[in-house]
Amino acid sequence: MTDSWMSAMTAPNTLVAAAGVAAVGFAAGVVGSLALLRKRPLVGDAAAHATLAGVACGFLATGRRDLPTLLAGAFVAALAALGVLVLIRRFTRTRDDAATGIVIGVSFGLGIALVSGLPRWGLAGSAGLEQFLLGHAAAITARDAAVLAGVALAAVLVVAAALKEITLVAFDAAFAAAGGWPVDWIDALVAALVAAMVVAGLPAVGAVLVTALVVIPPVAARLWTDRVVAMLVLAGLFGLMAAVVGTLVSATRPGLATGPLVVLAAATIFAVSLVVAPRRRQEGS
Repeated sequence: MTDSWMSAMTAPNTLVAAAGVAAVGFAAGVVGSLALLRKRPLVGDAAAHATLAGVACGFLATGRRDLPTLLAGAFVAALAALGVLVLIRRFTRTRDDAATGIVIGVSFGLGIALVSGLPRWGLAGSAGLEQFLLGHAAAITARDAAVLAGVALAAVLVVAAALKEITLVAFDAAFAAAGGWPVDWIDALVAALVAAMVVAGLPAVGAVLVTALVVIPPVAARLWTDRVVAMLVLAGLFGLMAAVVGTLVSATRPGLATGPLVVLAAATIFAVSLVVAPRRRQEGS
């Protein structure tokens, strides 16, 4: 049994999938930390639930099933959902949680209707899009892994370039606005980064669970440190660990989906941090 585990874990397709998912896990932890510091950790939830409709629309617009095309559609849909959320908050008296619930429900319902309806409408090649619900890491090719790693690297580089401005807005938006900083644009940048990581996580974790990859590692990292850079690095490492463990366990247990295992691995890291981390009992940690 040990030999079969080792062969499954070291198979080329497993290593390719693990590399792509690990890159996304690291970047998701880094980007998610910024949303957590801005006190908007669930901004990705609205984006995540809109991605399924974006995948279907990407296929409808191009007739292609390649991953970059589908993820591009998902990214456009995620940004559109965030835009609708901002409009509802700004121009209506709807509470933030209610507005988020509206966007999540409508966009996810649209996505389910499209991915389940396309095959019944006789559109060739549309079957299987529902795999983006829970992810399907085993289908990630070397080209797909390179695309995911590229998105992850770009996101981390943007964070590194704009970290000072994002941190200032996160801790004191009023002071940043008084100092002439474009607070709305910086918030939009963080939201776009979160949307990008939510979309990149779709192949591995799926639309239902991908938000956990952006939220859990930063929350766990926050229990260990109050320094921004250290938190970003720790959250990235926690996300990477969860992604690798979930992918490898899924490879040795083919009946278990990768997405739930990645989330369970992240939850385990959080549970351990909650018990042993030095800041676990400090107020506001």
